[in-house]
Amino acid sequence: QVSQNELDWFHQDSETQMKKWQQEKKENRENLKALKGTIKKHSDTNERYLKTIDDKKKQYNVCLNTFLETSNKFASEKGKLEELIKKSQSDSQECEKRAVTAEVSVLQTWKETEIWKLKGTIAKAEGNLRILKAQS
Repeated sequence: QVSQNELDWFHQDSETQMKKWQQEKKENRENLKALKGTIKKHSDTNERYLKTIDDKKKQYNVCLNTFLETSNKFASEKGKLEELIKKSQSDSQECEKRAVTAEVSVLQTWKETEIWKLKGTIAKAEGNLRILKAQS
């Protein structure tokens, strides 16, 4: 009878242990299922982020290339404009020299003309003086 009681206790204890293990097994399966769902969500989120990062990287590269092309274009135009400015300054100095030379030439011609007029007036005055001296 003692053995029977011990056997009953053992069975009860085994059943309790079995129910406990089955409950733990059920909880572990539910936790595993929840974790798999979480893993799936995180994996999907990670994939979306990777895709977004790739898209942003492509957009960045397009913008960077556009910027570099524009920058190179403007640098080239700047160089051309600087060359034109230097050439224009050189041309301007040359024109200034020619204008000064032309002005000097005009003034010399005017001076020579005035001198000729004065010489003509002097010659007339000398002629008139001779005539006056001869008459007197």
